Amino acid sequence: MAGTYRLIALDMDGALLTTDKRVSSATSAALRRLTDSGACATIATGRAYRELEPLRHDLAPVRYAVCANGAVVMDLWEHRSVSVTTIPNHGAIQAVRAGLANGCLVNVLTQTGAYLNLADVERADELGLGQYKGLWAQVNEQMDDPVEFLQAHPNKAVKINLYHFTQEARERTRAQLVGADVQVAFAEGASVEITAPGVRKDSGIAHLCDELGITMSQVVAVGDGDNDLDMLRSAGLGVAMANATPQALAVADVRTTADCDHDGVAETIERYFL
Repeated sequence: MAGTYRLIALDMDGALLTTDKRVSSATSAALRRLTDSGACATIATGRAYRELEPLRHDLAPVRYAVCANGAVVMDLWEHRSVSVTTIPNHGAIQAVRAGLANGCLVNVLTQTGAYLNLADVERADELGLGQYKGLWAQVNEQMDDPVEFLQAHPNKAVKINLYHFTQEARERTRAQLVGADVQVAFAEGASVEITAPGVRKDSGIAHLCDELGITMSQVVAVGDGDNDLDMLRSAGLGVAMANATPQALAVADVRTTADCDHDGVAETIERYFL
């Protein structure tokens, strides 16, 4: 099917990255061959732009980044933004207050920054997110009070992570945000991801398609989680990793044979681009 597709959009955690948060040599080589063929690669991640810095070497073959669940689209090679969509401040504050009422930890992401009460880094294991402890400590700046931060920096947040300690607490927050002026997505552990209304990974990919002069039908999207569902549905070909959630497997067109630790992304590139 080489020539049918012009862009591959890759979720990071659970897809492009192995469980120990690296890009395998086989996947890196496949990405370079894809780029050499004239096609493009983008990551499509819930991570903030700032959180990509520790992986800059591994991401060298990848030109574009759809970050913060579609809120920020960047050209990594030219160091410029393609599109940025911020959360209406009233919606951001409403979401944070709902999360705090249910005992969550709050992480606010702006176009270029990431903010957290740094004392909360040590609680990552309690959240089942201990694998991110080092990254959180590395990329975040101190934020004492998230509501006060949002009030002092109105309309600057592109994404807010609400890290809950139980699924029940997450569900209460979700229920409290029905009808709120935000987009709500579930992520790893008991996390809730907040973006502006209508902002999802597929909307960010659509902005990138406009930039490249292609259509969504020419996109292969690869993901594993519930925040990948929209891009798996919207792309010309939705590919679920072998390690994907049941929901992702249900909406994808195909699934990889290999999981994220055995080069499922390289398998996809070889099959549909080379």
